[in-house]
Amino acid sequence: MNDSSGEDVIRMPASELELIRARQRSRARVMALLLGGFVVLVFAISIVKMKLGHGG
Repeated sequence: MNDSSGEDVIRMPASELELIRARQRSRARVMALLLGGFVVLVFAISIVKMKLGHGG
């Protein structure tokens, strides 16, 4: 199918689109948790290094 601008358009049922969006939200939450955990880990390592006197 083509829309008026000439680009291909895929039509899907609303239930299928909602399922795809739910998966995307789930993956986004996992990535946010992983990124947050990494930030906390780097912060904690930095604090420990400063307390031990290894400044750099």
